[in-house]
This record gives sequence, C-alpha cells and structure tokens, in this order.
Amino acid sequence: MRNLFYYLITFLLLQGCASFDKDLTNPYPLNESNLSELDGVYDIKQIDYDTAFKKFDRQMWTGNNFLQEIDRKLIKDTLHLDSLKNYKFGLKVLNKKRVRISYIENDTVFRERTLNAKLKKDGFLYLKNKNTGFLLVPYIAGAIDIKRTRLSKSENENLILDYSNHRSGAFLILAFLDGRTWKNRLEYKRIE
Repeated sequence: MRNLFYYLITFLLLQGCASFDKDLTNPYPLNESNLSELDGVYDIKQIDYDTAFKKFDRQMWTGNNFLQEIDRKLIKDTLHLDSLKNYKFGLKVLNKKRVRISYIENDTVFRERTLNAKLKKDGFLYLKNKNTGFLLVPYIAGAIDIKRTRLSKSENENLILDYSNHRSGAFLILAFLDGRTWKNRLEYKRIE
C-alpha cells in the first residue's frame, strides 16, 4: 500500500513536467466557430519544425511522422510503414471534445482512431492521448513518460502540432534518466 502511495505522489508531481512554454504564441487561435477549419488531409512528414535541435541535420527529424507522434507505444513501434507507398492522414474534428484521425495508404483508409480532445482558452486543441505512459516499473527498473500534444493551424492553412515530452526514470533507485524534456513545434502540409 505504501508503494502505491509513493507512485501516486510521484505521478502528481510529474504532471507539470511536460508543460508548454507560455510565451509560445498560437499563429491561428481556435474557437468553437473555426474549429472545423482543421479538417483536411495532410502529409505525414513535417515540412517545418522548430526545436532546440534545429541546428543539427534535418535528417534526424524526417524519420518521425504525425502518425508516430500520436502513437503512444513507448517500447515498440506498432505502425510499420512501407517506403514504397504513399502515406497521409485525415483529420476530422467531430466536436470540441473528439477528433478522428484517418490513416491513409495509397488513397485508401486502413485505420481510424478517435481521440479525446479539449479546446482551451489559449486557442489550441489539446489531444488527450494517454498522456502518461510507463516503461516497465517506474523508478525501480523503468521510467515515466509524459507527452502532451496540441493542434492549431498556420497562416498557410497547414497543421501545427506542438508537443512537450518529459521522460525520467531509474534502475534500483539510481537515476538513469535525469528528467529530460523535449518541446517541439511541427508543421504538416495540407494536401486537401
């Protein structure tokens, strides 16, 4: 019972670790009347990104795509993409609390997911997509991974995905992940 108490305290303390920067502006604030403007079909690879690691080669970012960013599989990637095929995704805002993502391969939908969302006062649509994940047994032989994602629109009608990811852990109480946090803004080109 005491271990459960410690996990609960750790969980509550780490909830603020993956917060977004307050000075990062929303290029196109969303509200209930313009939320449907996010609906569309987008390329899965980002056309632009903004991160602390932008000075490095862009090649390190092209392996990631939108579908992998919203997939919360922490140990093994469950989505296998064939490099010979054309992939894109469809985004449909059902209401301010639900979003449908369509996985499209060569113009055929092969999977659909409905995610919970929340439209906040800052004009972003926040995705509630299993934000907190556990790798093995956190702080004994594993880690806690907290990832927050939010959506908006650019001036060019492209999709903006901001994410903030915090991961920390330990092995037999010796910290091996020192609580690193990554914050990125990715832009995905609207196709339709």
